Amino acid sequence: MILPMLTVSNLAVQRGKKRLLENLNCELPKGSSLGVVGPNGVGKSSLLRVLAGLDNPASGDVAVKGTVAYLPQDVNLKSDLNVLEMVLLGRARYLKWYQQPNFLDWTEAEKWLQVMSLENLAKSSFITLSGGQKQLVLIAQALTSECDLLILDEPSSALDLQNQEKLFSILNELREKNALTIIFSTHDPNQAYQFCDQLTMLGFGHHQHGRCRDVMNSQSLKEIYKVNFEEIEWSNNDLKYFLHITNNVIDSLNR
Repeated sequence: MILPMLTVSNLAVQRGKKRLLENLNCELPKGSSLGVVGPNGVGKSSLLRVLAGLDNPASGDVAVKGTVAYLPQDVNLKSDLNVLEMVLLGRARYLKWYQQPNFLDWTEAEKWLQVMSLENLAKSSFITLSGGQKQLVLIAQALTSECDLLILDEPSSALDLQNQEKLFSILNELREKNALTIIFSTHDPNQAYQFCDQLTMLGFGHHQHGRCRDVMNSQSLKEIYKVNFEEIEWSNNDLKYFLHITNNVIDSLNR
């Protein structure tokens, strides 16, 4: 029996006086993945912060069996540290306030720099990097912590297509080989569909949760995003792609 890494019971999330989410229930087994999708302002980041234990729920419970690393969507760090030192900060949970990083800590940080193809930037100042490079550094920092549950808020938002593909390849390998449990938010339904076991779709005043391939379809995407989607399916395997069709394209096709 695979024990759940995360158990969410009757969860409600609130921002200020605004209730964003009611009655979310789910169990996320160790080594599985959960995607969170929905329009801007619907409460994706607020939900992730509650799941990470950074904010209290309005009601309900969140239970995590292990250590958590969380990477927010917006990280405006004005740090003079170099890239390797930034990644090394991921080892802070293992050090007492008076301890210095040891050989193992440095080795772990250097390993994740190489995995993310950042070793050539090791001595570069963090603040001089592009937005995408900073995002990769902070993901490497989170992975250096050797957490059990990794929570990422739109981790690919600043990445080019090659680095998006690389990131999800790395995460998928960690999930399969190390049983890392992963939660992330995204505006790309195809990322969620291809990577996630479970999906939470947030709309204003409503939500859906379940197996990703049961919950996500062109109609459910249209309901939360208020735009048109078409599904492209390959009959020979279990592969599906969701294509956003703009109103301009629809108008052109109907002429």
